[in-house]
Amino acid sequence: MSVCYRKMYQRRYRTQGDIPGTLGELYYIGKVQGKYMSYWWNERPWRLIQTNMREIDMIDIDADTYVDQLKEFGATVVMINTGGILASFPSEVEDHTISRCLTGDSLKKIMDRCHEADIKVIARMDFSKARRSVYEKHPDWAYRTKKGNIIDYNGDVHMCPCGGFQQKKAFEIMKEAAEKLPIDGVFINMGGFQQKDYSYNHYDICHCDNCKRIFREQYGLELPDKEEMSDPVYRKYILFQKGIISSTHVRMKDMLKKINDEIAVEGEDFSRVESNTEYRREGPQWMYNSSSVARCETSLRPWNVCSNAAVDFIGFYYRHVAVSSYMQSLRMWQDVANYGGLDYYLIGRLDNHKDRSGFKSVKKVFHYMKEHEKEYKNMKIRGDVLLVRSGGYGGTSEACGWIRALTESHILLEEAAPEYITSIEDISRFKAVVFAEVSTICGSLAAIIDEYVKIGGHLIVTGHTGIYDEDSRERDGMPFESMGILSRDYSRNDMRSAMFQICTDEKDLFPSLAETEVLCFGDEYIYMQYKDEVQRYLKLIPPHPYGPPERCYFTHSTDLPGFAVHSYGLGQAVYIPWLPGKLYYQEGYDNTFFFMKDLLINVVGIQNVEAEEFTPMVEVTRGYDLSHTHAMIHLVNGTGHFGRSFFEPVTVGGIRLRVPLDNEPENLVSLLTGAKFPFQWKDGCVYFEVQELREIEAVDVSLKR
Repeated sequence: MSVCYRKMYQRRYRTQGDIPGTLGELYYIGKVQGKYMSYWWNERPWRLIQTNMREIDMIDIDADTYVDQLKEFGATVVMINTGGILASFPSEVEDHTISRCLTGDSLKKIMDRCHEADIKVIARMDFSKARRSVYEKHPDWAYRTKKGNIIDYNGDVHMCPCGGFQQKKAFEIMKEAAEKLPIDGVFINMGGFQQKDYSYNHYDICHCDNCKRIFREQYGLELPDKEEMSDPVYRKYILFQKGIISSTHVRMKDMLKKINDEIAVEGEDFSRVESNTEYRREGPQWMYNSSSVARCETSLRPWNVCSNAAVDFIGFYYRHVAVSSYMQSLRMWQDVANYGGLDYYLIGRLDNHKDRSGFKSVKKVFHYMKEHEKEYKNMKIRGDVLLVRSGGYGGTSEACGWIRALTESHILLEEAAPEYITSIEDISRFKAVVFAEVSTICGSLAAIIDEYVKIGGHLIVTGHTGIYDEDSRERDGMPFESMGILSRDYSRNDMRSAMFQICTDEKDLFPSLAETEVLCFGDEYIYMQYKDEVQRYLKLIPPHPYGPPERCYFTHSTDLPGFAVHSYGLGQAVYIPWLPGKLYYQEGYDNTFFFMKDLLINVVGIQNVEAEEFTPMVEVTRGYDLSHTHAMIHLVNGTGHFGRSFFEPVTVGGIRLRVPLDNEPENLVSLLTGAKFPFQWKDGCVYFEVQELREIEAVDVSLKR
C-alpha cells in the first residue's frame, strides 16, 4: 500500500499503525474491526435532487411543499443555492450581494424541514462571478482579457481565482454559511479559471495583475501569448492554474472541516459530475456518459461518492425544456449499473418546473434504488480492463471510442484518471490496462506501469501518450520502458486515404475482418523507432489518389506498422501509433470496431462475457460488495439510442452470459422480478441466460464462502 494511500486511509477512517491490504479491503477491515468511523456520505444511500433555483423562486417558496416534493421522489440529499453570486439568506458579509427576492420561507427553515424529513442538504455556492456593483468597488478582483477588458454577462462580472473575491471573500462567505446554516455539505460551482461565458464565447487566459504577478513569481516568466500545448510557457501556465485551484480547494476544505468535520466537501468526500447535452453541440450524443463518469470517479477510489447529475434540460439556451425521458432513464440506469450516486439536476423548483416530462422516469429509478438500498450498500464496480483516460467527465474522443469498443465487445470495464494510480496494488488485478492517448505521464506512474507489465500484465497505449512529463517537459520517446520504443521521430496529420494492409499471416488474429484486407485509420500517424525485438503488425499503405475514380488505386505498402507488440518480463505491451478510439467515436464504422475488438480478444487475450454472441447494444457490468459475500451483474439496454435521439428500448431476449466470479455462486436472483436464474458454474465462470431484457436487469449473486 502506497504511503499516500496509507495516510489518506488513516485520516479518513481515523486509524493508526501499519495496516496491510488494498484500500477497498481496508475500508471493509476497518469497518468490521470497529476502527471505521462512518460519515454520512459514505454510509447513506445517495439519491440527490438539485433544484438550481432562480432568484425569483425564493419569492413564494414554501418549505413544506418543497420537502414534500423531494419525498415524493424518494430523495435523500438535496442541493440548494446558498451564496456567492447571490446570497439566498440574509448574509452579513460585505460585498456578498443579497437576493432581493427573499420573501418566501427562509433558507434556514427549508433546510430545517429537510432535516426533519431525513434529507441532507448540500449548499451550492458559486464564486465565479459577482454583481457589477461589487466589481466597481474592487476592479482588481475581476478577470481581464489581454487587452484589459472584463467579462460582464447580464450584470455579473467574471472573477479571477487569483483575485480577492475568490481568495478572501469566498472564505468569509463560506464560513458564515457553515456557521449560520445547518448545511451538511458544500459544492462550489464553476470553480477554476473560466474562459467562456454562457454564450460559449471564448476569451483569453486571464491577464489581471494578480495572475501576472503570481505567474512571474512562480516561474520567472510572463504569461503565454498563445494557448497551445506546443508552447512550453503555456504548459507551465497549465501547471500554474492547477496549483492555484488545488491550493484554494485545500484551504477551503481545511476551513470547513475545522468548523464541522461532518460537512461533506465536493472534490474531497464526493465528486459532483454531469451527464449533459447542449443545443448544437457537435458530434454524437455520448450514450455512455453516465457509465463512464461513475466508473472513473470510483474505480480506484472506493471511498468516493460519485454524484453524477443527470441534467434535466437541453442546455444553457433551453434550461426549461427537458431532454428525452428515455435519455434520463438510460443515464440513471447506467449510474445504477456502475454504482454511482443518483443525481437529478433541474432549473427552478419541482413544484413550478415548466417541463415535467422526465419526472416519471426519474422517480422510477429513485424508487427502485430506495427499495434495494440493502443490496446496493458498499457495492463497487469490478472490471477486467482498466481504461486510463483524461478529459474530465466528458472524456476525450479517443477515450470515448475505447469505452464504446470495450462495452460493445462485452468486456468488463473500469476507468480512472492517471493521477488515481499510485501503486502497483491499484492495477495488478486487471488483465489489461489501456492508455487512451493520455498526453501527460509522470515518471512514478510510468514505473508502476512497467512493473505491472513485468509481472504479467498487458498494456495497450495509443497516440501521443506520455509526450509530456509531470513538469510539462516534452519527451523524445515513450515514458514506458515496456513499450520497446527507442524514440518518437515525428507525426503526420495528412494521412487521409492511407490505410493498413492486413497480411495473410495476420488473418487469424482478426477473424471479424475476414472479408477485408484493409483498415482505415484517419488523418494522423506517429513515426516511432522500435527495438529490434518488437513485433510489428499490419503494413501502412501511404496516401494515394482518391479521385477521380480512374486514379483511385495504390501501388505499394511499407513496413510501417499498424501496431507493435513488445514482450516485457511476463507481460506484453501493445503500441498503436494512431487513434482508433477517436476514429470509432467520430465515425462509428465496424472496420474500426472489429479491429479494436479482435486486438483486445485475440492479440491481448481478454475474455468477454458472451457465452453466445449477443447485440453490442447491451452493456454488462459486474460489481462486488466490499466483503465479497455477494456480487451483482447488470445488463443495461441501449437499443433506444437511435441517431441523436433516445426512445423506449426494444426488448432483447435470449442473452446467454459467461461471467467470471471470484467464488462459486449459491443463487442468482433478479432484483426486478424476484425470480431465480438457473445457472452453471464452470472454470471460474457462471453461465446463465437473461430471457427478457427491457430497460435493465440486475442480477444479485450470493457467493459461497
